[in-house]
Amino acid sequence: MRYILIALMFFLSLILPGTLFHFWAWSGIKPDLLILLTIYMAMHHRRLSSVLWGLGAGLLEDFYLGRYIGMYTLTLLVVAFLSNWLTERWYRDNFLLTTFMVFIVTVVGQICVAFLGLGAGLQWSLGDITQLVFGVALYNAVLVPVTYPLIHRSFLHGWLRYRPRYDR
Repeated sequence: MRYILIALMFFLSLILPGTLFHFWAWSGIKPDLLILLTIYMAMHHRRLSSVLWGLGAGLLEDFYLGRYIGMYTLTLLVVAFLSNWLTERWYRDNFLLTTFMVFIVTVVGQICVAFLGLGAGLQWSLGDITQLVFGVALYNAVLVPVTYPLIHRSFLHGWLRYRPRYDR
């Protein structure tokens, strides 16, 4: 059941920004739900499995978008590693700190997307990059108080909790 829910969350985080959040966009800026989900997964897993979740999510997004294979894979690898590294040093039950961490990690992830996009030949201006990076990071940070308590509780006591095979 755990893996079905995780797969459903990954699927929804790919679909919702283009559908539901299209109507809730701020100046054309929508949240990056896959970065947000990758951060949450990395906060509740060990480093290797966090990086593997980032790799899988990045490949999923690269194949879904169909262009520039590897751009989101590399970005979500960095996001997963940085999130896990920060979680080891910060208290993940503090929602204010988690909101700040999501903002910082989303900024880093969006900067990675911008640099990789510029390297791939996309013509973005510095103003557009700045607006996109901080807009997406702010939008993701605003979603933390709504989404993180539910996800965190489920990872600790609910359906997303990891149960070893001998414990099932």
